[in-house]
Amino acid sequence: MTPSKWKSTKMYTASFLHAPNKSANNMIKHLFLILLFATLGSNVALAEKADSQQPLRIQSDSQTYDGSKKVTVYTGAVHMVKGTLTINAARLEIVEDANGGKIGTLYSGNGKLVNYRQKRDGGPDLWAEGEADKVVYDDTLELIKLFNQAKLVLLDGKERTHESSGIYISYDSRTDFMSVNNTLEGKSLPGAGFTNAVIYPTKDKPKAAPAKPNTPAPAAPESKHE
Repeated sequence: MTPSKWKSTKMYTASFLHAPNKSANNMIKHLFLILLFATLGSNVALAEKADSQQPLRIQSDSQTYDGSKKVTVYTGAVHMVKGTLTINAARLEIVEDANGGKIGTLYSGNGKLVNYRQKRDGGPDLWAEGEADKVVYDDTLELIKLFNQAKLVLLDGKERTHESSGIYISYDSRTDFMSVNNTLEGKSLPGAGFTNAVIYPTKDKPKAAPAKPNTPAPAAPESKHE
């Protein structure tokens, strides 16, 4: 083999060995995107489920603390926030147990019911909103109980999907489980009253408009030569 042929063969071999594999590169890109979206999705789900790990913030006109009983009382324009959870009331009493768990009891006042709002898992814009004369929130179990004139509404964005009302409602935000009963003890008895529910029809989400076909540009007029 002549030196010139050997040189050209060597260059061809080197270029072949270092040529990029398009299929492999595409596969790597697809795997990267899948892992990225999976990570983002899990972070969103964890963020929604982590209300119990968020600090409890309370604003009110006044507050008192009894260290011997581990009871704190907040009165006047109470605004409680914990992660995505927000509750507004006239009065809040928090009792802390030996393990540091907290149970808050919120009372209505000045003609206004206690109102509650919290993000739900399972979608990007799912919410639960409720109101009642009295609300009890268990910080450890993430369980909320509504007493008297109780109403709980489930929303997808601003659209209502389900609405329940009764004298007693409990809602477990961890499992998205609701229980509605006709007694304040959380039990249903014949003749004690009725619970009510409204289930709203599912609305079709607007579909994306079809892409317009590309219209070819008009041909340039031919120039005339004299």
